[in-house]
Amino acid sequence: MKWRIKILIAIGIVVIAAIVIPVIHHYQLKAEVNAYIAQLKAQGEPLDVAQVIPPPVPAEQNDAPAFLKIASKVDATWDVLESNRPPEMRMIAPGKAMVGWQQPDVRSSDGTNSWREIQAALNQADDIIHTAQQITNRPQLDFNFDYAEGFDNLKITNFIVLRRSALLLAAHAMFNLHQGDAGVAANDIHAILLEANAMQHDRLEISELIQIAIANIASATTWEILQTTNVTDDQLNELQQDWSRFNFATGGVNAQEVERAMGELTLAGWRGSAAGLNPYLSIISRAQASLGMDTDDKSFWSGLKIRSKAFLWRYWWSYPDELRYLKGYEASLNAVRSTSSGVSFLDALQAQNKALDGLHVSSMSDDDYFSILLQDLDFHWLMSQSIDDLSSLNNKIMKAETAQNIVVTAIALKRYQIKYGHYPTNLDSLGPKYLPGVPTDPVNAQPLHYRLNAGGIYLLYSVGENGKDDGGNPAFPKNYRGSNLFWTSNIALDWVWPQPATTEEVQKYYANLGRPN
Repeated sequence: MKWRIKILIAIGIVVIAAIVIPVIHHYQLKAEVNAYIAQLKAQGEPLDVAQVIPPPVPAEQNDAPAFLKIASKVDATWDVLESNRPPEMRMIAPGKAMVGWQQPDVRSSDGTNSWREIQAALNQADDIIHTAQQITNRPQLDFNFDYAEGFDNLKITNFIVLRRSALLLAAHAMFNLHQGDAGVAANDIHAILLEANAMQHDRLEISELIQIAIANIASATTWEILQTTNVTDDQLNELQQDWSRFNFATGGVNAQEVERAMGELTLAGWRGSAAGLNPYLSIISRAQASLGMDTDDKSFWSGLKIRSKAFLWRYWWSYPDELRYLKGYEASLNAVRSTSSGVSFLDALQAQNKALDGLHVSSMSDDDYFSILLQDLDFHWLMSQSIDDLSSLNNKIMKAETAQNIVVTAIALKRYQIKYGHYPTNLDSLGPKYLPGVPTDPVNAQPLHYRLNAGGIYLLYSVGENGKDDGGNPAFPKNYRGSNLFWTSNIALDWVWPQPATTEEVQKYYANLGRPN
């Protein structure tokens, strides 16, 4: 009998250990996360949604309802100009852009439109353009997001309407520049910039990205108006003030603080019940359906596999997942915050990436995304897989801040040229009437580079993402065969404010249009 008792005791010990050890491990993981959260709160980090949501905008100052009224009209008329709009600052070679409004027609690889056809298309969207010009009389856009409801209930499609309305305004500006009416074009650009600035109220990563996208539209259209001879100092001064109001770094901090707090809410909901994860997991099925993939696997074993992983995540895997998530946000927020105190973006992003590397965060490959669609999602990274996007966001903020400083400087240079008939020999000459001081290159926290070349043509540039002054060389790698030559590309040597392409360069570009690389 003794050996049987011993066996039973041994089995009992194993069973108890099998129960107690995972429970102990659960509470150890939970304690580690709670200790880190307490540390963040002691440092003054806002982790509750109530601490970070913006105050509501008074109704008389809110343009959002008016934008929502034209939303359906924008969708209905967008296809008119989607395929072949007038090109703002189309880059046709590194450092060289086509002056779109000077061209006799509007060409792309998809076809050619006459300016009369562009005018007809704009006439169909005239009420939308007029409304977009008028509603920016009020200073903010508040779409009344309920941040406390988490990500699943946010309706972010309104931001797409904002971008499309900005593109319509840009097309309208280009047409009027072609007609010689710089005043109307300046009003269009003014409206685009007010629209982008008004977006600073809503604090989401997507709103920050759309704001940057609209600012890119405005920078390209601003470049176009700077190529005219009939724009006035007053019109340029207004645009310069519009551009000076942006603060992309502050917007990035606000968005990340909100999304971190919302992520904590979402994670608590997922962890709180098995049903809490269902909305997220259903995204996989919807993504499969949208790609025409087979989503009919309802087998017992398939369901059991998902439920088992969800169970393991809720009680064990979610805690290191949450810890990586919070540490990733801390690294990203520290980086973008530090730039406000004079740290260069290069140094800030280097510190951020070092911290993220310590968390073993890396960009997801195409194979990783494909495995997610095949429901082979790694449950260890349900939340923390998203923090790699923060590196991309901060990189875009660096580009936006740099472009802003360069555009403001380019406008000031044009105003100086209008006044004196030539450009200054250095940027110091712009102060204090046209600029309060020499603008900084956010990439390396040094002054922007400027040089007046022979023939009165100036060179204005940032050192770009490589952090090295290549003398204002906008070149791309020799083996680059792509068509995207945007001046702030991450592979350009320097970020050079483009010069207008010559007639010969434009003709060569058109001759090669549509040919394979």
